[in-house]
Amino acid sequence: MLSKLKLFIILLSLQSFCLKAQSIALNNQQAAAINYLDSFTNLQQSPYWTNVKPKLFVQNIRKNIIQPLHIYAGSNTNFCAYAALSYTCINTYPLRYARFMIELYTNGRASFSETKFRPSDNIKIAAGLLKFKGELDINHGDQMWYLSLADHFKGYVNLINVNYKPGAEDKLWPATNFCKFNRMLRSICNYETHAVGTDLIRPYFRDITAYLNDKIANNHQVFLYLNNAILHKRNHNKVSYRLPTHYVVLFSIAQIDSNVTMVYWDYGFKTQREMPLSEFKDIVFGVTWCKKQIEN
Repeated sequence: MLSKLKLFIILLSLQSFCLKAQSIALNNQQAAAINYLDSFTNLQQSPYWTNVKPKLFVQNIRKNIIQPLHIYAGSNTNFCAYAALSYTCINTYPLRYARFMIELYTNGRASFSETKFRPSDNIKIAAGLLKFKGELDINHGDQMWYLSLADHFKGYVNLINVNYKPGAEDKLWPATNFCKFNRMLRSICNYETHAVGTDLIRPYFRDITAYLNDKIANNHQVFLYLNNAILHKRNHNKVSYRLPTHYVVLFSIAQIDSNVTMVYWDYGFKTQREMPLSEFKDIVFGVTWCKKQIEN
């Protein structure tokens, strides 16, 4: 029977091997972002983000750059819109993301594209302290990023809870209505964005499968704004069972007879799901499609 020390060495070696194997497949911008991060291996504790541990912070940023597919919003939070935004944003701008996060950590403020972030003191204290959120508990970089996004971008659903208080991540404080989500895409990702849908009334599609496939075929990034009660069971569904609360990134969709099968990004994974066409139509409240614009 292997000793705990030998087992630890084997696991550490396996993790190192996997990271090296992943690095072979990195594109130029990802490789540049990782090289940039390598210069901050001895990053000192930030005087602004006193509860964000430098080691966990850098590990989190590195993982997001190498595996953006596994970006996770946390258990029972209202961060799903920010996670969907992060997935496409980090895929498109990994180096810009790395530079922004390091600047935000070291200076307490930073700009992404032309959007200037100056997180409030409550946000700076809260980052690193979120608990019982699954993997998000140790993803200190994601806590900083999500809280800063929610602190900066506001929609009408946030007017009652404008300022962050402990536990607000589970409530309406970070909630993202459809207009706010599309505004974040334009501001952060520099995308040419188009959308149909609302927060209350589902859009009409003569053939929703053909409509979505047309967007995908024309090399658009497609997001769906969904009533999450059918896809997932979450605490906030008890309050808004018939309203949209969730965002996913759509990769493909196919229809056979009266059923549709879609492949999409959601909660840190690529998922395949089959459901009746009538059910799918019932949960789609919005569709956003966009293309990357010229890098600034």
